[in-house]
Amino acid sequence: MIVPAALAALALIAGPARADDAPAPPPELAEMAPSRSAPGWSRQANSLLLYGDDGSLAVEIPLHDPDDSGTASHETLGGVSPDARLAWTLDRRLVWTPGRTKVLESRRAFKIYGTSGTELWHDDAADLPERGAPVQFSADGRTLLLARRGDDGWSAEARSWLGATLTAVGPFPRLISMALTPNGRYALARWGVPDKSDTHTFLDLATRARRDVQSSDLVLGLARIGDDGVVRSGSKVVFAFEAPVSTAAAVSASTAAAVAVSTEAAAPR
Repeated sequence: MIVPAALAALALIAGPARADDAPAPPPELAEMAPSRSAPGWSRQANSLLLYGDDGSLAVEIPLHDPDDSGTASHETLGGVSPDARLAWTLDRRLVWTPGRTKVLESRRAFKIYGTSGTELWHDDAADLPERGAPVQFSADGRTLLLARRGDDGWSAEARSWLGATLTAVGPFPRLISMALTPNGRYALARWGVPDKSDTHTFLDLATRARRDVQSSDLVLGLARIGDDGVVRSGSKVVFAFEAPVSTAAAVSASTAAAVAVSTEAAAPR
């Protein structure tokens, strides 16, 4: 018979149980949304979740993977802004030729949701670029860059969080990718023309200045731009926008003006 003291000694020898030894939860439990979390939007599994100020789950928006069978497909994509105050969805319905060699019909609905879970605005021309998401946000969520595709081609459009247009570049035959700096001032659109080198277009949203650089002139055909307005390719500085005394103030003023216009337009009369 093992006495309690002996059991305690054996427990000390064996050491504490490891987390790895605990059984994994079943998949259906692992995918369930937590009943409480930090306030704001988040994405979990195939849903966008909005938690209220008390941490309770207030809204759930389901997302859907594309259906790759047949000549018709339907998918619902979605994401959350860095500050968790906004969420977005892109609902795409495509009709293909047999063999899926060409798109015959494309219907799209892009929506932005606010902190109450209600739709703030929508755009039926938004679409996925060849790489990345259809929208890029600044760190504070007040400025965004939206990929749009119309009859005349693709464009990258900068907007306020309420949907007011700040500026745009395009149209382009192809829109490969987009980027927006964390401070929301500088934007990048990489686009191309069939059988030609891609082009990197850089835009200063505060001054509307634009610079185009052929991708063939860049290291490995890639470039990036930072909050300081400096464009780099590898370790090489390609060029730099001339920033005003206060970059943050310039961006805030531009966005605030657009927000004021949008708010006035939305106000009841």
